[in-house]
Amino acid sequence: MTRLVTGIEKRILKLRVLFQLFRSVLKKTGCPVKAFRLIKQIKEKYKSTLGQKLMNKVVEVDGRYFWRLSAPGFPSTASARLHENEIARFFPNDPSKGLHTIVFAVTKKCTLNCEHCFEWDNLAHDDTLRTSDLINIVRKFQDYGTTQFLLTGGEPVIRLDDICELLNNVKEDSDFWIFTSGLGLTLERAEALKKAGLTGVLVSIDHYIENEHNMFRGSDKIFQAAVQAVGNANEAGLVSALSLCAHKDIATKEHIEAYMNFAKELGVSFVQILDPRETGRYKGKDVELGSEQIKILEDVYINYNSLKKYRDYPMGILEFKKAGK
Repeated sequence: MTRLVTGIEKRILKLRVLFQLFRSVLKKTGCPVKAFRLIKQIKEKYKSTLGQKLMNKVVEVDGRYFWRLSAPGFPSTASARLHENEIARFFPNDPSKGLHTIVFAVTKKCTLNCEHCFEWDNLAHDDTLRTSDLINIVRKFQDYGTTQFLLTGGEPVIRLDDICELLNNVKEDSDFWIFTSGLGLTLERAEALKKAGLTGVLVSIDHYIENEHNMFRGSDKIFQAAVQAVGNANEAGLVSALSLCAHKDIATKEHIEAYMNFAKELGVSFVQILDPRETGRYKGKDVELGSEQIKILEDVYINYNSLKKYRDYPMGILEFKKAGK
């Protein structure tokens, strides 16, 4: 259900997105000339921040278009709200700036034993947030203008019923994702999440070789569970993505290229690459990447998002932050 958008369809889509942006800017400025100038500033900011052209690669999933993991799909109320937030950032006195993405840990429970877990010191504790608390927190951030929520943990699938209730009781002007190991994400559960309003699933797979991933996660079943979770998400009409903690053993050109081939075969839309940090279970360990390995990851990000020969590969997302979901 994931389809790469190319050619004239992508050009028409770009015009549709720019038209939505123009309408919002014109409403704000009241002057077409000022609107065009501001759109130029927004595009320049986008390019300087992300280092790539607008909509360099686009996928269509279940009638919506996605070109960034951190942005809501188009068309949607969330996408329009994101544009309004971005426009507001050019007006210092405008309070309606919102947030792009909230990473919201909804549980402290997880059954895995992952080598890199940055939540290690918090796991296995009782959950203190009730379902009503989750709903109230999300509603407050929606009122502030947040356009995307990434539900994490622990393992969020453990609170599947609570997440479905959350999705059924918040406004529809935000996209919602879950960040999961894949354990327990059956087709039935993926379909229930989709029906409740979930946008996508970000599945952690830290090696394309089964035994390596299983050792990294402390389970001899987790690789197959994660692969199946991706398939279930795709079948349910959810956007699917992989998350890779690029530890030193895998942060080589050969391994990363093999991983991208693996991701392509799974049919995911995005691959998020995180760098390991000395925190959580990695505290006190020599895990941070050297400059040469960081350069390899940067090259992957640029090449797979821009070169024609990688056009039908998933979009690469480089996130240098704390890894260890």
